[in-house]
Amino acid sequence: MVKRWKVFFFPFVFLVAVASADITLPDKGFIKKSDLHLGRAVIPSKYFESSGRKSAFLGLENGISEVWIYPYKVLQNLRLTFLVGDEEEVVNGEEAASLVDVYPHQTIIRYVRSSFRVEAVYFTPLDLSGAVLLLDVESFKPLSVIVSFKPVLRPMWPAGLGGQYCYWNGEKKYYVISEGSRKNAALIGSPKGMRFSSGPAHALPEGEVLMRIDVKREQAEKFFYPIVITASHEGLDQAEEIYRHIEKNLEDLYREKYDHYTSLLDFFLYVQTPDKQLDEAFQWAKVAVDKAFVCNPQLGCGLVAGYGLSRNSERPGFNWFFGGDTFYNAWAVNSYGDFSVTGKALKFIRKNQRSDGKIMHELSQGAAFINWFEDYPYGYYHAETSPYYIVAIRDYVHQSGDKDFLVESWSSLKKAYDYVLSADTDGDGLMENSVAGLAALELGSFLDKTKTDIYLAALSVESHSAFNELCRMMEREDLAHEANRTYLKSINGLNQKFWSEKENMLAHALAVSDKLLIERTIWPFMPLFFRQLGGIKASTMLDFFASSEMSTDWGVRSLSPQSSHYDPLNYNYGSVWPFLTGYTCLAEYRYGRRESAYAHLEAMVQNTTNDALGYCPELLSGEYFVPIETSVPHQVFSSSPIITCTVRGLFGLEGNALEKEFFFEPRCPGNWPYYEIKNYRVGEDVFFISVEKKRERSLYTFSHTGEKTFRCHFAPTLGWGTRVVDFRVNGKPCEYRKTEEEGLTVCRSTFEVGQKTKVEIVTQGGVDVFLPPVGLKPGDSSMQMKIVHAAYENKKLVLNVEGRGGMEYKLKILSDWILSELKGATRGEDTKGGRSINIYIEGSPLRYQSKRIEIRFSNNKESTSGESE
Repeated sequence: MVKRWKVFFFPFVFLVAVASADITLPDKGFIKKSDLHLGRAVIPSKYFESSGRKSAFLGLENGISEVWIYPYKVLQNLRLTFLVGDEEEVVNGEEAASLVDVYPHQTIIRYVRSSFRVEAVYFTPLDLSGAVLLLDVESFKPLSVIVSFKPVLRPMWPAGLGGQYCYWNGEKKYYVISEGSRKNAALIGSPKGMRFSSGPAHALPEGEVLMRIDVKREQAEKFFYPIVITASHEGLDQAEEIYRHIEKNLEDLYREKYDHYTSLLDFFLYVQTPDKQLDEAFQWAKVAVDKAFVCNPQLGCGLVAGYGLSRNSERPGFNWFFGGDTFYNAWAVNSYGDFSVTGKALKFIRKNQRSDGKIMHELSQGAAFINWFEDYPYGYYHAETSPYYIVAIRDYVHQSGDKDFLVESWSSLKKAYDYVLSADTDGDGLMENSVAGLAALELGSFLDKTKTDIYLAALSVESHSAFNELCRMMEREDLAHEANRTYLKSINGLNQKFWSEKENMLAHALAVSDKLLIERTIWPFMPLFFRQLGGIKASTMLDFFASSEMSTDWGVRSLSPQSSHYDPLNYNYGSVWPFLTGYTCLAEYRYGRRESAYAHLEAMVQNTTNDALGYCPELLSGEYFVPIETSVPHQVFSSSPIITCTVRGLFGLEGNALEKEFFFEPRCPGNWPYYEIKNYRVGEDVFFISVEKKRERSLYTFSHTGEKTFRCHFAPTLGWGTRVVDFRVNGKPCEYRKTEEEGLTVCRSTFEVGQKTKVEIVTQGGVDVFLPPVGLKPGDSSMQMKIVHAAYENKKLVLNVEGRGGMEYKLKILSDWILSELKGATRGEDTKGGRSINIYIEGSPLRYQSKRIEIRFSNNKESTSGESE
């Protein structure tokens, strides 16, 4: 909407602004647009960000944003307004915002009216306490840009400052925001800026502050109009030093950040598969996780949990440090190989360990202004961080080979393990929430009844195993022996105490009365994530996870709709968390449940563009494909499992640099003719793996940059009923063994990988099935068929599926065998890519219904023409 000047009003008196002597403006030529890019027409309510390690623009696509320079929220309601012609038209920026383009190193919002086009480049330096808004202006009429904002200068929740004030320095062309002690200061200005509002110099104004930039056509053709923002806890002089450094070195700072993300995308692990949506989401997930590495000038560098608008508060999403999130997201960082980030993040956690060994839960970025750990209850109120710390260090040492870090952390590890033991009062090896604090849940009626929840129990078990191994690395056999003894006791206790024969499932928790707390939650994924459950118990739980009761098309619910506590919008009691979906996906892959695991991976991938472009939301509705309104739009634990589930689940890659070995257990869809894994890092060694599949022949090529060979534990999943005819490494026969899990063939072998190693597998027969991909639109209900269980024996594949009543689903079958008999489905069309069957689900369209499908194959082999041979 275009307004006439006579009705346009700002909450300040307008001042006549006089430009000072000419100041150098930055040339337009240095801006780069990377290949990784997402763009769309502006959706005004959607979130965007541009963040570095010390600062961030957090805003909406309509161009209204807030600026954080840690530890401060410097300003809010930053927006642009345009005066067109001789001030005859006033155009609000949020009404002119047209297109948004998101790149790893910048975000660009395009403002358009018939007489002008302005591209605003939101840029934050990689490692400097500042932010820059670059205006690229084209206009055939005279144009002025009004930059308005509300000065804040308050540290992050729950800290505070008083006595803030704001004034214009006409000589230096910036606004100063400071407070009574003058220790904390921020600046916002532009070399062509002029004050355009008045207000008290001794206090913050009640309304917004304005700065005017008059655009000169000859300047605008060649130069940007920059708006520079800086802050410092060391006073005005330091803030100005950063300000001038940015002005003088803007091109170098821009190139540094562009090069950083080029390196992140190309130097560390990336994948190329037939699923291009997965490939792109994987790269964006790396960006999302990397942006969690934040450096607070008063506290140090670590991983924060996520980003979102603080609006009228000082809580920008979860942009502060969390122990549990660090450990969870470190699975991903270690997977793509940026070990320096994991090492620094773990050191940050280590230095904030409590004297009794307990590991911190959270640390606000405003903590330097207050007694955070002494006066607030949040610092150590979670239980799972201490065992998770031990598990996380083991994974880091395995993947990185950083033995020195283990030695440096040894005292801290022993203290953490002592704390784990101290929180077990009944001697079963399982920590107790009633002693150590929260774990799976933070709210609700379950908490008062809980003695030990399944999440904490599984982490307790794994911490004993991890500490045992770390002790052996440190040659402490005495401690290792005791930890192993506790591990065996605890894993036995978990399997016996948490299993309900009556309900045929793992309980959510042990109650304080030592009775089982039976609730149909997703949290029993944790013992399966660590492979702590076996046999029929594991199979039963995996069926439960895959069912429509727990699985939507966009991830797993935290609580079953059958529970009386179910609420699809509740944080703990029914919403969909990508965080929980990631754990479930890994558990499924580790137990050979490829179909459900890949469906859950695809579900997480779709979140990359569902809300904020490039970032995944914290929570989604348990009923509809849409983020919950209070959800944090860039939640790191929602993006990181895309990486972890791809690398450790889909490809089954795990490394041990100290032992010079890695596991490669790919469980990829059977219809993939190729895939490539590039820059997989184990310590200082880098591996490249390419796979080609043609009918009954698969070729795996390993390239390796190191001089020493690595031992590869190789175990590709080949399909149901597949027979291995020949297995060769570098053209020579190699020993292997074939294992089957419910008829699913896995070919296992161990061999040395040098600088170039080729593995060829020749097979006969076999069956693979796969569902066509789901294309979700915002607001969709869950409609996709669920493959709950699959088993194969003697040429018969049995599928237990669930689908919506009244719907017919197409299931693709990849096999050279003749389909001789079919029950519960009808034959579909045969194509070059395979054949299909149609599965009709009877019953109400409001509910999912179960169905059993039996597919029997004959011994005959089908030719490419579709006729039997």
